[in-house]
Amino acid sequence: SMTCPRADIPDTAATLGDCAPKRWLWQTRLEYGGRFAIVDLLLPAPAADPARSEPGYIPVLVRGHRTTDPGATALVSAFGDPLTIRRSPAHKLRSHHGDQLALAHAHRLLADLGLAAAPPPNPDGAPGVLLGGIIGYGRSATHTEIDDAATIVWHELGDELLAEYDARMADRLAVATAAAERRPALALPSRISECRRCPWWTVCGPELEAVHDVSLLVAGADVEVLRAAGATTYDDVAAMEPKALAVLPLSGIPVGEARIRARAMVADAPMVRRTERVDVPRADIELDVDMESYSDDGAYLWGTYLSGPGVEQLSYDVGYRPFVTWEPLENRSTATNFVAFWQFLSEVRHAADYAGLSFAAYCYSRRAEERWLYGTPARFPDEEGMPTVADVDEFCSLDEWVDLFAEVKRLFVVPGSLRLKAVAPLTGFSWRDPEPGGENSMAWYRIATGADPGDVAAHRARILRYNEDDVLATHALRTWLTERPDAMPTVAELDVRFGG
Repeated sequence: SMTCPRADIPDTAATLGDCAPKRWLWQTRLEYGGRFAIVDLLLPAPAADPARSEPGYIPVLVRGHRTTDPGATALVSAFGDPLTIRRSPAHKLRSHHGDQLALAHAHRLLADLGLAAAPPPNPDGAPGVLLGGIIGYGRSATHTEIDDAATIVWHELGDELLAEYDARMADRLAVATAAAERRPALALPSRISECRRCPWWTVCGPELEAVHDVSLLVAGADVEVLRAAGATTYDDVAAMEPKALAVLPLSGIPVGEARIRARAMVADAPMVRRTERVDVPRADIELDVDMESYSDDGAYLWGTYLSGPGVEQLSYDVGYRPFVTWEPLENRSTATNFVAFWQFLSEVRHAADYAGLSFAAYCYSRRAEERWLYGTPARFPDEEGMPTVADVDEFCSLDEWVDLFAEVKRLFVVPGSLRLKAVAPLTGFSWRDPEPGGENSMAWYRIATGADPGDVAAHRARILRYNEDDVLATHALRTWLTERPDAMPTVAELDVRFGG
């Protein structure tokens, strides 16, 4: 069946049911043989054969992420002229394999219904390649010439992709059919990246933990490599001889580290010191920094926490200080807010230097903060007081800009997640919010900038409290690493426990 609730672009073509095949069809539900899809946009293909009145449709999907980066060679068209497709000199395709599989799904449904467009012929008469389009999320904040919402990015739906889709669909249908018929399960749980967002993880996770499944240790193709070598649990990996492990083609983790992580998991040690010494950089004046942004639109909050044994010698108070704007991120309030943060950072640095005190600023995973440390000046270069990109580059290259995420990786082997929300609780720290997380904070931000005054006030307070806890978490982690260096075992101690 094909349900076409909207067909807004008029034409005088013959109808197909209640849908005109020459019209753009919006939010169309396709259903065939137990499969269905809601396709955001179906474009009528140009008729290669003028005698054919129904040339078929090309699927286009809308996605809430960026689809291109600066570069070249992506197949694109303008939304107003969708089927004039060209190789872009300014857009490079951003890979999203899930988008390609979704387009393959839509194409197969169209084909089953007899509504799929045929591949356009090449100039030499050879069959062309099927295409499917993706409309992405808005304009890039750092490359304003790129607007993914006004651009259709085209993916080639080649034989290899369609074969992969068919195999995946057949596998899923077989698993679902066996379950529906109460036959023995055809699939057992194995952890993959999507498990983190899956509502069934509360079921699968304990099952995997109970058997010490090796997918809890490694990811991707490495799981199958270890299983093929007879290591189905992380206990097996912990007991493997180094020579046997060294020949395995692991791609996501060094083989030596896989063994250490496995032993840490068996010993229930969440972190293992690489060496005896834990030498986290410390200073007289310390400033923790955590930024909150909304997708690709920009950073609206720069949270800071000032501390250190030398703060009493300066004219600044110990504690949390946020720099925040709730105005739309495309206007200059974003720049004004960033300048206020940068000036505070610079003033504290210079005051420490004038007093003869050492200074360090800390973040957790500098890539996030540096995206908008660099991106905001690039976007608003003419704002009064705005640092240049060279100014930011100078600061980010200093030893006093410390990435605690990198320090934890340097000093420890961590068998589980390295996310701050996973590491900081090892110190006894906890967030006041019951659902802390970057994705949740973006949902809170949408409400905090909405129309309901009560919800706005509550969620602005929630975001500020969450951000304050983020900087307190890096402070707690750094303090714990300095004061409790022996809280976690060393690699050598684990080797002794496991007999070498």
